[in-house]
Amino acid sequence: MPALSFLLLLLALAAVPSEAADTVSVDVGSVYASNEGTSIDPALGTIRGKLHSMFNYTSYRMLDRKRRTLSVGEEGEFELPGRRTMRATPLPSRGDNVRLSIQISDGPRKLLTTTLGLRRGGMVLVGGPSHQAGVLILIISAE
Repeated sequence: MPALSFLLLLLALAAVPSEAADTVSVDVGSVYASNEGTSIDPALGTIRGKLHSMFNYTSYRMLDRKRRTLSVGEEGEFELPGRRTMRATPLPSRGDNVRLSIQISDGPRKLLTTTLGLRRGGMVLVGGPSHQAGVLILIISAE
């Protein structure tokens, strides 16, 4: 299987203050993007323009969305389509910033290991890996 390339795009959104700075609410949306048809899932309405400007696909469908509240240092696992998993671990950070250690795996094979930095309420799009006739786009946000 050819090497997968991942595209990380940070979207600047308004910071949302959190009452508990030692916990992070991590939200992961799995979007199937393809050139099969020209529809966009209504659940993606608020980021429709961003998807079209950043990715070259004609159809976007939300497959799944999961949310976990994690303490700093606590690992949370998110099941992704195609028997893949994503592990997220909040790391120590300052102010309204959030740092997440992210690992995406396909069975025993690690596809991506990185650390994301974003403001509370911010969002990152991770494009790739291949899925069916298109790709998965992960919408990762943290509050």
